Amino acid sequence: MTASEPKATTSDKLLTPLEKTGHMHARTMHARTGCLNLCRHLGLFLLSLSVLVPLGLVASAAVAGRPLTHQGVTQPLSGLNFALMRLARDISRAKARRRRFNQRYALVPLLLGKEEPLPLGDPDSCIGCISFTRDELADFDGRPLPDGSPSPLYLSILGRVYDVSGGAAFYGPGKSYHKLVGKDATRAYCTGCLAPSCLISSTAHLSEAQRREAQRWVELYEWHDKYTLVGRLREEAADPAEEEMALFHALEAELSGNHRPFEM
Repeated sequence: MTASEPKATTSDKLLTPLEKTGHMHARTMHARTGCLNLCRHLGLFLLSLSVLVPLGLVASAAVAGRPLTHQGVTQPLSGLNFALMRLARDISRAKARRRRFNQRYALVPLLLGKEEPLPLGDPDSCIGCISFTRDELADFDGRPLPDGSPSPLYLSILGRVYDVSGGAAFYGPGKSYHKLVGKDATRAYCTGCLAPSCLISSTAHLSEAQRREAQRWVELYEWHDKYTLVGRLREEAADPAEEEMALFHALEAELSGNHRPFEM
């Protein structure tokens, strides 16, 4: 008898081989019945959730006076969507830190917000980098070129311009994050708001924690294998009244909560 084999009890020794077989079969059937019952209860639990959660969201929207549309009903989940998006971002950052900087256990500090910043390239001196006006940047949104091919996908965050054409599945026309392309939408990265009025560069009236989110997105674009730093957004004189109105509309959208958030 090996160490892994259970010791035979006195009652087992007195049983005939046929009786032993019957006992083993009974134990097997009992275990199968237990598994089936567990699966049945789990299935009922999931079925209940699939019914109760939508009903709860509809009731919440009705009580709060939100429109009974997909956006109005799912508004309570917006924070969860943004949290999941940040988790996916930080997992990607951890992989880049491990691969490029040999930081084997980078994920935990990233999730806790205790990571050390990584070096960033200089957009004014990197090879091939240029400066863009806002109008010039707007042309790099994947629109068809005269030869029929799509234009590159460029976006700006904190004034740094990145080529994200390698992520066309996310940033291409008609995709989830195409709204971020062709402009500096730093504020959206800080707040998670993808409403048109939130897609501005201003970070006024945001907390320090929200502003740090933009730095974390910069790190993702800087060290991602598929994205490349291509230049800087040129500072241009703007109408203070227009900037103030744009900020007002962004704050209005953020405070109302009636906006499309970052989603997985």
